[in-house]
Amino acid sequence: MKVILATLAIEPESRNENNRNAAYSLGLGYLHSTLEAAGHQVRTVFLNNVDYPASDAAFFAAVGENGPQVVGFQIFSMNRVSTFAAIQKLHSLHPEIHIVIGGVHASIMYEQILARFPYVTAVIGEGELTLKELLEVFSGARELEKVNGLAYFRDGAVRLTPPRALLEDLDSLPEPKHGVFFESEPGRTVAHMISSRGCPFDCTFCCLKTISKRRYRTRSVENVVAEIRRLKAAYPLLKEIQFHDDTLLLDNARVIALCKLLVKEDMKLDLVCSARVKPVSAEMFGWMQRAGFNKVMFGLETGSAKLLQSIHKGITKEDVINLFKTLKPFDFNVTTFLMCGFPGETEETVNETIELVRATQKIKYNLVAGVGKLWVYPGTDVYRVMKEAGKISDEFWLREEPVPYFTVEHDAAALGRFEKKMVENLSFLSIFTFRGFFLHFLRTPLVITSFFLQPRNKKILLSALAASAQRNFPNAYKKAYQAYKKTAAA
Repeated sequence: MKVILATLAIEPESRNENNRNAAYSLGLGYLHSTLEAAGHQVRTVFLNNVDYPASDAAFFAAVGENGPQVVGFQIFSMNRVSTFAAIQKLHSLHPEIHIVIGGVHASIMYEQILARFPYVTAVIGEGELTLKELLEVFSGARELEKVNGLAYFRDGAVRLTPPRALLEDLDSLPEPKHGVFFESEPGRTVAHMISSRGCPFDCTFCCLKTISKRRYRTRSVENVVAEIRRLKAAYPLLKEIQFHDDTLLLDNARVIALCKLLVKEDMKLDLVCSARVKPVSAEMFGWMQRAGFNKVMFGLETGSAKLLQSIHKGITKEDVINLFKTLKPFDFNVTTFLMCGFPGETEETVNETIELVRATQKIKYNLVAGVGKLWVYPGTDVYRVMKEAGKISDEFWLREEPVPYFTVEHDAAALGRFEKKMVENLSFLSIFTFRGFFLHFLRTPLVITSFFLQPRNKKILLSALAASAQRNFPNAYKKAYQAYKKTAAA
């Protein structure tokens, strides 16, 4: 069958149209390769970082060019507005096309989506095997009720088939179709991949457990290295691999085994990953450094002991200090993700976060780029709290509004003040501002200067300058960046 897989534009409040080498959809990549291996003709269109009109035009141009029998939409809470509009328009223009939805938002809010679009079929959870079998239904080779992991509308009600079991043998999947993303962005130098799926933890703000059921599953390290080897051979411009595992470092012994294979291959690529604050070890970091990892990003979120406990992070302030002491001898750039506005956030807890991050920066510079205000997603504990407080209802997700912040205790203006205070005190992007210079740079000038004097960090220093320019001269910055993109693509 002819299939189009699509991720459409995210809401403008969160869109970054100037982000070259941005992460692409590995979910679509895996679906693409799985369906292609089953003999289907597949086209993937990835449009999350363009504006709504451009997304609509590109998607319907692809429909016109390919004449698909099936269209699959990946739905996140942040791209639901553009996706819902496209679903309605597509069905109006081409009622003969089978429309399928999947992704985190669809897996949680399938009932209200199917009630609005009863001609749609929803894939719940991991989609590779479910979608492949669903295409057999559309071709007449299988009965809909016998495909696990589906939701659909029939006889005035939403129906569910039995849940799809999580895939245990991740090596059995074909590699994601990286090529479609490299071909759509000439000059791309960064590839994205995952070596495992799932996270066993239960953070109150995270909705990913809806898909992975808090089950951690891994690919073999040989399978992972083989994918990197093929990427290196296929794309001569490739310089960096970014791992997007939920919990890459969860099994230190597995990470060491992976790194030993990478050292043996000697592919001379920069490697980047995100990770939990623990478990960690000096032995693991040593092998990571030898393998080519040069940046590790840790999920800290807050420096308040009370909030770390209430949001179920499973870490303590002492764990954070231990992490940075363990990292100190190694040549990584290190950053921590921070958020503000959790239930119970106060001026005191914000100050605690500032105090803890400053302590880490004195041990080893913690490259804080920004601070996120707490978004609220369906399927999370904080969403339940918002609903119980009367601040939101499920009908919100059918409206054309951006994903909301948690505002039970503080309004958006107060959250903005918390965010600004943390950025000015902690972020390298603030060092060329008046307050950032005094609140951040002058507190640890030798540490920060030493960091930026390292040759590999010159680009990060330029990022700080660019951030200042973008903040103060947004129109000139946008024009300059667009000119840069055209030059890089030439």
